Amino acid sequence: MKRLVMLLLTLLLLAGCVQYNEELWINRNGSGHAVIRVVHRSPYENPEEIMRKAALPGINLQSYEIHRNGPDVIYTIHFKFKNIDAFNNINDQLGEADFWGKITLNKEPGRRITFKRRIALGSQEQDEYDDIENILGQLQPDNPVWTYKVHLPWKIISTNALPANVDINNRTVSWSFDTRKMWQKQELMTVELQKEFPWFLLVIGAVIVVLLVFLIHWMFRFPKKSHWRERIKQSENEEKG
Repeated sequence: MKRLVMLLLTLLLLAGCVQYNEELWINRNGSGHAVIRVVHRSPYENPEEIMRKAALPGINLQSYEIHRNGPDVIYTIHFKFKNIDAFNNINDQLGEADFWGKITLNKEPGRRITFKRRIALGSQEQDEYDDIENILGQLQPDNPVWTYKVHLPWKIISTNALPANVDINNRTVSWSFDTRKMWQKQELMTVELQKEFPWFLLVIGAVIVVLLVFLIHWMFRFPKKSHWRERIKQSENEEKG
């Protein structure tokens, strides 16, 4: 019974979500920032939920705006996160719905990084709640498209996003999902990335090696020069004497 209540609550909340747009920037160290725009069909605003999430560890709220357009409340939120774990902890998964998902950045051989993020609506098992999910799925407004865009710090090798949604030069990838088609299934966003060879470290290392060689050479030559100066000075003194 508890699971049924949670499922109904989740689906009713999602039925009011007209649009979800997320743009995410990830830095090399796993920190970053995000701008989220949510259009929610509701008779009231809910800034308390924004402030609650802003108080989570590793989250720094930059700004937020709330305004109304007819029956819809539009939230625009900009926040920074300390690391990927902090970003993932924003997730308040209710029942089987998980539109926030979880991001993983896995290190692979050959300086490669794999970005993955899974989102889901509804349970993945066919059970007695199918009819409830199907009915409430029809409550979604017209064109309930959710979009996710990510700016990545490394070279894009491959992705499961559509080619039109991939910008190799600017290292961005985006996905769009029609939530009406996501009941009883999950979606996985993946990008395979490669770190550039650290040429600047190689150059710095070469400079350090050259300086060390020069220093060692100078240290060995300086005593010899001092020795010759002393001998010359001694000879001059003998000649004067």
